[in-house]
Formats: sequence, C-alpha cells, structure tokens
Amino acid sequence: MLTDRPSAQGMMTHRSARIAALALCVPLVGAITGCIPLIDDKFTFNCPQPAAAGLAIAVGARANSPAPALPTDVRKLIVDTMNGCGKITAIRVDGRPSIVDAAVFGTQARTKSNFAIDQKAFLDRASAMIANAKAGAPEANVLKALSVASDAAGPGGTVVLVDSGVQTTAPLDFRRNDLLSRRPAAVAKLLKQQRLLPNLSGRKVIMTGLGYTAMPQEPLDDRNRSTLMNLWREIVLAAGATDPVIDSNANTADSAVTSPTVSVVKFVVGDIQPRCDTLAVFPDDGAVGFVPDQARFRDPEAAHKILARFVAFLRENPTAQAVVRGYVAHYGSGDLSQRRADRVKQELATLGATRRITANGMGWGPYPSVSAPPDAKYDQKNRMVTIEVSC
Repeated sequence: MLTDRPSAQGMMTHRSARIAALALCVPLVGAITGCIPLIDDKFTFNCPQPAAAGLAIAVGARANSPAPALPTDVRKLIVDTMNGCGKITAIRVDGRPSIVDAAVFGTQARTKSNFAIDQKAFLDRASAMIANAKAGAPEANVLKALSVASDAAGPGGTVVLVDSGVQTTAPLDFRRNDLLSRRPAAVAKLLKQQRLLPNLSGRKVIMTGLGYTAMPQEPLDDRNRSTLMNLWREIVLAAGATDPVIDSNANTADSAVTSPTVSVVKFVVGDIQPRCDTLAVFPDDGAVGFVPDQARFRDPEAAHKILARFVAFLRENPTAQAVVRGYVAHYGSGDLSQRRADRVKQELATLGATRRITANGMGWGPYPSVSAPPDAKYDQKNRMVTIEVSC
C-alpha cells in the first residue's frame, strides 16, 4: 500500500466551543492522500437517483505480476462512485477469478463531521477490498477476470484491469500459442466467433500495468509489451467496449505474492519474422525509426535490412497482403504519420514488393486512448510504425 503523508488543514473554534471545520484525509491503495475541508453543520445526505454506475476493479495481486498500483484516474473513480452510491467491486485475477467483496456507500450522519467519518470508513473498506484481492488459485485467467468484472460493473459501469495481461489458461494460454506474433485483431475476431469474449458493451474499460512482469517471469522487451497492449485493446474493443484507456505507466515492483504459482511464459525476443496473420510493431527507437519531425529513416541500412524480410515473404506468398500504419507523438503533426507510412511502403516497393501494400497515417495514438488529450509520458510509445500481414 502506497500513501503520502496527509496535508494539514487549519481548525477554527466558534464561541459554542464546537468544531467548525475539519479535514478529511483518506489514503487509498496506491493513492496520494488528500484532505477535504468540512463544516460541521447539520445536513442530510441522500443518494443521487439514479445511483452512479458500478465500478469493478480486477486486481492482479498474483505471482509473476507486479504488486498492483492504482492510477490517479482510478483513485478518483473510487471517490466519485462512493459519492454517487454506486457499487464498488473487487475481483481477484488468478486461474479462477472471483469477486472478493462489494460495497455501496450509505450513511445516517446528520452532521458533516460525522459524514466525513463515514466516508473515511467506507474508503478504508474499499482500500481493504482491493488489498485483499490476492490470488487464490494457480495460473492466471485475465479474460475471465474481465468477464466477472463486466458483470459486476453492469451496463454503463467502469471495468478496471490492474494486471500484467500475461494469461496462462485457455483460450489465451501464452505458453502454448505464439499469440504476440499474431495479428491482435485476428485473435480478437477468433475469440468473438467462438463466443469466448466477455460482454463489455456499454462499459468503460481502463487497463493498467499491461506488459510489466515480476520475477521469475522475465521482463518483456518494448516490442512484446507494445504488442501485448495492442492485443488486449483489440480484445476489449471486440467485446463491445468503446475507446478503452490503456495506462502505460511502468510498474517494476516485485509481486505482491509468490503463491499460488503462475507458469513462466517464454516470449519471442529478437528480430521480427513476418508470417501470415501477424502484426509487426516497430518502436521509434528500433530499426524502422525516423529522424524527429521527418519521414527519413534514422538508420536507412537497418530499415532496409529488416524490411527486406517482408518483401521476401510477400514474394513467397502470393495471397499475402500488408498494411503499413504510421503513428506520431502529438496531435497537430499534420500528415507526418502518413508520410512515414508512405516511406515504409516506398522502401518495400524499392525492394521489390510492388503490389498488395496499403499505407495509412493514423496520427496520434493509440495510448492511452485514441481520444485522450496529448500527454508527454505517452509520446515515445506512440512513435511507431506497424506492418500487419494477412493471407
């Protein structure tokens, strides 16, 4: 549990000797403690009608995944859901995800100071719910955890996933399938066809911690982490969520628990090998990186070498098609993303792939979401080019 020291609020006394102003300081799991000034006057609290939509938090406090850390937006959601008398539910992410606890705020307080006490007690309970959501079964079924959380949040609610996203159970067993070399959209489509996706229609989805692991699970390199994020984004989109938020803040903490055990997954590391139905992600600091603010390769020789593999594959597979997508760091970058995608397509054509290639400039994004305002901490993750191959 991470908390900062609470701030102090001044206190005044009236002639009546009763306290006129108080400070409510509430710590949450992974939260910065905040203080709310309150006036000790009589009042009546009534829950809004209708009550706020539900909030379900799936917590990956399990082996091989870092101890969960809640983003600021999620901590605020907890407070807002409490004030709106919405249900808050904690779900454990393990091999058999289940609800740990759920609560709805209520109070009989008739003064603001007593109301503040009840608020603090409820937030303490919410904090305990999240802290107690430790794994109880071996392995990890992230997809099922999303399903349980979706049902708990209900229509219009918010689902939060705090986990590495490394699943070790069917139908997304990363041990048995080379999933990070497959096209995320194709994987999501297959899961949907087999009716294996949760119903996230009408829910807001926030995912944090994706791609960050704890020993004995080896850390993912940037390419695998980025692809893992794309995979879960496509999955929740296929499940009906709109504009999911992916918080990509690093979490390098040790795991909260070491048992029950979770199998170690060996991820493909190294150069990208094109195949049918694969998505190749090229971070800006890799072989297919560009000079800042230009559509010129930083290392033309390295780009030429790796793109030649795609040309060879396209020649050997007449039915294969490739879609090149360019992304940039900021809004307002004009046609830079398109020019970078075109530059990759041009290089492929120069090497001999003259047909079956499409180039699209995607602009800013996709982290943390396609409609989020610019944020410098996401810039480097959004600087990339992808090549999607389908056959």
